[in-house]
Amino acid sequence: PCSCNPPAVPYLGMYLTDLAFIEEGTPNFTEEGLVNFSKMRMISHIIREIRQFQQTAYRIDQQPKVIQYLLDKALIIDEDTLYELSLKIEPRLPA
Repeated sequence: PCSCNPPAVPYLGMYLTDLAFIEEGTPNFTEEGLVNFSKMRMISHIIREIRQFQQTAYRIDQQPKVIQYLLDKALIIDEDTLYELSLKIEPRLPA
């Protein structure tokens, strides 16, 4: 499904959706009771695409400010505060 070449970060939701459709819409066995190799090929194709992105070396220059930001424990917000902020941004609809 991804038309780009590595290095790239694919949107995994698309792959998960495809895998879910294959799993739900295609039987594991044929009417003759044999393993449905067509289904297994479809799954294999998707997994092969994902693995292609995982096996590519990514050259990312370190950015000290980004590293500092990501490791800053002062930015960690507890769950209750996050919930309150969520309600401010997106209030619950009246029942």
